[in-house]
Amino acid sequence: METTEGTLKDGSHIPEFLFPLFWEYEPENIHIVRHADFVMGRIMETGTWESMLWLRRTYSRERLISFLEKRGRRVLPPRELNYWALISGISRQKREDWVMESRNKTHVWGAKHAH
Repeated sequence: METTEGTLKDGSHIPEFLFPLFWEYEPENIHIVRHADFVMGRIMETGTWESMLWLRRTYSRERLISFLEKRGRRVLPPRELNYWALISGISRQKREDWVMESRNKTHVWGAKHAH
């Protein structure tokens, strides 16, 4: 379904080709408006090229930037954060700051030690 954010309806579900990205959920119940941050985060981090194109067609640039500023900069790995910030038009300085913060944060699994 190709839409623009202005025409997104809360009852709209993710398309079937995205289901493999949400394998641990019931993807037919994932709404593109109510679960927008979840959908964006998953696609930005692990999506295919096709899913990334769908993401850009479905959500406005402003919505992508809002996600990056509020949540994405805290949860996305540095490489993915830099890519999405770049194509969303985030300034170079802000992008570099976000990526540096992302690289310097302690990751839950990185702090674990084997016994």
